[in-house]
Amino acid sequence: MNRDTYLKVSAAVGVGLVLWGGYRLYRQRKGLGEGNPLITRKTPQAALVSSYTNGGMKTEMRADRDMPIEQRIATIQDLVYKSVQDPKMRKLALDITNKCPERDGTCEARAIYDAVKGRVRYTGDIAAIKHGAKGRHEGIDLYQSAWRTWEFKGGDCDDHSILISTLLALNGIEPRLRVTAESARTDWGHIYAGALLPKHASSGKFTTLDTTLPGNNKFGVEVPYAKGLDFPA
Repeated sequence: MNRDTYLKVSAAVGVGLVLWGGYRLYRQRKGLGEGNPLITRKTPQAALVSSYTNGGMKTEMRADRDMPIEQRIATIQDLVYKSVQDPKMRKLALDITNKCPERDGTCEARAIYDAVKGRVRYTGDIAAIKHGAKGRHEGIDLYQSAWRTWEFKGGDCDDHSILISTLLALNGIEPRLRVTAESARTDWGHIYAGALLPKHASSGKFTTLDTTLPGNNKFGVEVPYAKGLDFPA
């Protein structure tokens, strides 16, 4: 979607990132992206334009004509923060890792990866919707809380990242969010979570948990990319 042409609107907490269609170029590669800039400055979310509640679920609409990556990530970070405070997620996080030895962050991270990969299907987000008599198209992306993604058994790369980050944090593992672009000239197209391991080291190494990749046994695997940014979750 051309950001100079269309108004970007978010449904249920923010504008997401579209998973780029470069899987035809996919190959396994470990240890990518060390040294990506870590963006720690705080950025406000896009402006809240409306909200409603239906079926016990609240939806917020946020909109911005530019929607920079920092603004999109701010919404994802807010969802992780709120999801970590959900007692249902704490129980789920500990249930997933209860067979791991104590203080074994690698075992816990792998158990989280396997649980999400085995339950939550990758699905594309909402397509552009035509609105009003003038036929204006608006790009709408849906973000879900960690619990909703687990409950719904589906979500795009934003939703997988929120769920993974929440489960890592609730097991005492520092999560990171990584956004990437296919080339130096394209917009940010993919996001996934990673764990800083070992669990109790002062400076852990980023280990990828990208549960949107096709196929199984992709713990620690990253798709090649031209540029990347890392954010605290």
